[in-house]
Amino acid sequence: MKQIYIILFLLLFILTGCSGSQLGTNDLKLEIKTQQINSWVNLMPGSKPSFFISGSIKIKNNEDMFIDSVRLLKCEVLQEGKTIYELHPNLRSSVSIIEPMNPGNERIFTLYLPSGTPIKKELNLGKPVSIDLYLSAFNKVKQHKIDSIYVMKTY
Repeated sequence: MKQIYIILFLLLFILTGCSGSQLGTNDLKLEIKTQQINSWVNLMPGSKPSFFISGSIKIKNNEDMFIDSVRLLKCEVLQEGKTIYELHPNLRSSVSIIEPMNPGNERIFTLYLPSGTPIKKELNLGKPVSIDLYLSAFNKVKQHKIDSIYVMKTY
């Protein structure tokens, strides 16, 4: 009976230690400011109608250590609270990728879709969209929401 209590105590200790090590994994300390975000649909005759999004954001490293890279995991495009697109745009830094971000430093990043995405019928071109950016560093994630982006039409 004593052995069972010891095993249960050790199991409880191990499980508590493992769950405690997961605390803060999603608490990425980045300050994100929207520089400019553009969204448009290409409706030009002779080409396939397509949806685009691009722009730039300024990211400040508020972590206590250097950040080697910031990745954009995904970009969700929402309209009236419903997800219309889950995109994976490229994220390019304004400086060399080799140079880490020091604590307290900021850097401008550009996001863009390399090619057009087909326009979905759920997208209402008369209403604005919002986007949720999911950025990652150190296996932590930071979500940043940008509201009221008007979708322009190009003919």
